[in-house]
Amino acid sequence: MLSACVTAPDGTKQLDSKVMGALLGAAAGCAVGSAVDGKKGCLAGAVVGAAAGFMIAWHFESKKIKTAQEINAEYARQNQLQPKNRVNLPKNDVVVAKFQPRVSSAAPDTKGQKEVQITANTDLVGYGDQAPKVQQTYAIYDEHNKLVEQKTEDVASVDGAGRYQTTSKFKLPAEAQGKNYTVKTALVSNNQTVKENAYKVSVREDGQLLVQALAPTEV
Repeated sequence: MLSACVTAPDGTKQLDSKVMGALLGAAAGCAVGSAVDGKKGCLAGAVVGAAAGFMIAWHFESKKIKTAQEINAEYARQNQLQPKNRVNLPKNDVVVAKFQPRVSSAAPDTKGQKEVQITANTDLVGYGDQAPKVQQTYAIYDEHNKLVEQKTEDVASVDGAGRYQTTSKFKLPAEAQGKNYTVKTALVSNNQTVKENAYKVSVREDGQLLVQALAPTEV
């Protein structure tokens, strides 16, 4: 348990979110199992619940790959060359100009789990001094359109205008082979959803991952 802890910004120890998910799953499983078969039911239910909590492993990180000066200059040039596609560069604000995610995959690991990676570039433009609060949300639905996992991550690297890259990775269990999933991701700025994207993800019997991008939505 101690090895599963992470250090919070204030120096305290906290459980890793995946471990917490497993513990919550174990607690729920124990409660259900106990109602059926006492202590034995609790133990069996806890094992199943913990496994459910670990069904999807998640990783997220963000970084700034272009400065405010670089991105504002890039869009200023674009506005001159393509005036019909002009992007407003506010003098006293920083706004979202583009959100461009891409889904890719890696080979299954030794347990047969398939890793899905979502890499997104987000462009913030403008000359304002105050950076917006930017978040990226993820939702994974199974072939019956049932929500499997949902996450909201802060793009902590945002400090003003610039181009930011986020990378999120999650693993589908080996049982996902032969099934279809829908992955939805959205960009949220100051608690307002700005852009949404969705993908159909199919895991073939041979382990190959097929990804189909659906039409993006701008809110």
